Parts: sequence; C-alpha cells; structure tokens
Amino acid sequence: MTTSTDCRIVVVLRPTVSGLDEASAMTMVDALRASGDRDVGLAYLDIATPTVHDELDRAAGDGLSAISLVPVAVPRDKYLVTWTKRAVANWRESRSGVDLDIRILESDITGAVVAGLADLIERVPHAEIRVSPAAYRSPAWSVIEDHDRHVLVCKGPRCMAYGAGPLHRQLTATSKGTSTKVTGTGCLSPCNLGPLAIVNPAGEWYGRLEPAHAADLVAGDGPASNRLPR
Repeated sequence: MTTSTDCRIVVVLRPTVSGLDEASAMTMVDALRASGDRDVGLAYLDIATPTVHDELDRAAGDGLSAISLVPVAVPRDKYLVTWTKRAVANWRESRSGVDLDIRILESDITGAVVAGLADLIERVPHAEIRVSPAAYRSPAWSVIEDHDRHVLVCKGPRCMAYGAGPLHRQLTATSKGTSTKVTGTGCLSPCNLGPLAIVNPAGEWYGRLEPAHAADLVAGDGPASNRLPR
C-alpha cells in the first residue's frame, strides 16, 4: 500500500453550471492537507479547471508513482464516480507509456458528513436571516444583455477533458467589448466531437475547437472546417 509521502490525494468535485465557491473548496483541501501532512490536489469533473486529466498529467509530470482520486458529493453522486473512472480510462488510453498507479475511493461519505452536520446543529448557534429580498426584484435581472449573437460552449466532462476550459476562457476574453455573448453550458452532446460550441441565432454547431478559433466564433463566422452537419 502506498503512503502519504508517495501518493497524492486528489479531491474530485462536480460544480453546478454556475460554478461553485472555489475559496471554500480550497479551504477544504488545505484542511485535508493539514490533517495528516498529505499531498492533496483538487480537480473538477466538468465545468471548471483543473480537470481530472490535468491533475493526472501534473502527477505524472511530478514523477509520482501513485494517485488516489476521492470524489466528494453529498449525497453520493453516482455520475461523479462513474465519470471520474471513465476520465481515468480515457487518460490512460491517450497517455500511452505513462506509468501511474491510479486508485479511487468509492465509499459513500454521506454518513460521515451527516455525523459532523448533526454535531454542528447541536453545538453552533443558528443565525437570524437578515438579507434583503431586493435581489428577487432588481431591474438588472429583467434586462436581456444587448447582443447580436450567442455562443454556447459545452463544459461537460468530455469536452472539458478535450480542452473546453481554455476555449471558454479565450472566447470570454475575445468577446469583451463586442456584441457577442458567451455562455458556458452543461453537456450538449455529441461529446466525442468536443470541444463543442453552438453559435446563435444561426444555430450552427462547431466541434473539435481550439482557443485559436475564438475570434472566428465571436465574429459569428466560425471555422468552416469545424462546422458540424446536422
């Protein structure tokens, strides 16, 4: 069995399409590191980076012999566990010759979290809620941003493994000051052709995209060689 000195622990999370509180995620990772002087990393199955592929590449680049993936979700998210395994299988297939022992913690952690939550409920004072309801009636949330075209970028697990993260960042940067709106989405399918994007109102689909294609997509005339027939 590998020890904490030669095996990196990587916590794998699955954010919502709007993301997650990254500061809180890192606080959790830092606490795990401190709890046993462990080498701990963080990866996301989809939506955000670093991806599982990124963290496996980093482990291999650091010369590690082993890595243990710990999918974290309460209650247990079978999709997270299943697709973490599939991400590993794809990584192994596409990184031939890399010797890295990859394991996964499949245990349901719900019981441990519930025990801790029950303790908090009893010990920690409950705060009064004093926030304003203004957010539900703000005029800003009744206005559609002015735009001529809308680029939807798939950030599902496979597209993220294929490079949707850098593509989305480049599209966002390139679209600033233009009449193009860029939105990251969950899985769009067909995933095998990713990274994927749809440019509206034309409704054109594009696949196997790279950050270098961002300018064409924002301009509304995506790369013809990457257009997908429908």
